[in-house]
Amino acid sequence: GIKRGIIEMADLVAITKSDGDLVVPARRIQAEYVSALKLLRRRSGVWRPKVIRISARSGEGITEMWDTMKEFQDVMLASGELTAKRQKQQRVWMWNLIQENVVEHFRTHPTVRKRIPLLEESVLSGALSPGLAADLLLKAFKSRD
Repeated sequence: GIKRGIIEMADLVAITKSDGDLVVPARRIQAEYVSALKLLRRRSGVWRPKVIRISARSGEGITEMWDTMKEFQDVMLASGELTAKRQKQQRVWMWNLIQENVVEHFRTHPTVRKRIPLLEESVLSGALSPGLAADLLLKAFKSRD
């Protein structure tokens, strides 16, 4: 389960089912994640991702996990990093919504909607390049017909 790209995004890793016969493997997995996180470039100037073991059955680690989550929030808010991160997300979400709406408006334009099936088939058969098909659809969108 240590996947680069996924683990790089983590601020806290919780190893679950750390009870009974699974305590020893959970400790080993915890050590592997701690080692893996040391190899990754830090995303924050004030927070280093943590790895904890938890068990819903025994309750072990649940309080520690909650305390770590609160600590993360406090540290990140105090540094301004969390606010900056949220602002960046808000901007990205705004542009994603604009893109989705523009594409939907484009696809439902009457002239474009009529031409899409034929142009897609032409692209799939190799009779037309994707660039030329896109140009034709954009011209259809811009036309007043």
